Amino acid sequence: MTGDAVAVIVDEWPLVRVGVAQTLRARGVRVLAEVARGDEAVHLAATGGGTLLFLGLVHDTAPSELVRRAVAAGVVVVALVDHVSRDELAGMAGHGVSALLLRTVSAEELGDALNRIGRGERVIAPALLPLLVGAVTTGVDEGGLTRKEREVLARLADGMSNREIAEALYITPATVKTHLAHIYTKLGVANRQEALARAVALGVLS
Repeated sequence: MTGDAVAVIVDEWPLVRVGVAQTLRARGVRVLAEVARGDEAVHLAATGGGTLLFLGLVHDTAPSELVRRAVAAGVVVVALVDHVSRDELAGMAGHGVSALLLRTVSAEELGDALNRIGRGERVIAPALLPLLVGAVTTGVDEGGLTRKEREVLARLADGMSNREIAEALYITPATVKTHLAHIYTKLGVANRQEALARAVALGVLS
């Protein structure tokens, strides 16, 4: 997601805004504005031709409400979060945020997230996945997962190894591997972390 992208950056910390702006400009993204207030950022993005909103630390309006307004205006939202509650994370995800990243994200990770968003993926930082399991319900297709595959995913979200999953579900480790292979194929992912992120985005895990 570069080229024609136009970004508005909002964060109460000027250095954060500067760092994000430098990263975006290096990738060919035009920065429309860097502001400290959420309401102003959404207004600028919605009325000034912005296509991306980088939502950092703000206190004037709840982040989930800012996500709702921005997405309703056709703006893609990337949230950079720190100490945010599970309910607030779920609210942002439920309102259509395209990425939930940590405020400590590196320039390389941010660039990768933009690439994935451009491919139509939702990006969730691995550290945030445990907070979102069971908190996001999107009502979209669950990728054709069977009941047993969802059970394996749930154990995966608990951090279990293949052997532990096998013991918990009374199946063999080889069967767990087979289920995981099917899960990866159906969700279009390559590993456990991606599977969990995709499952959370779809609201599969509960």
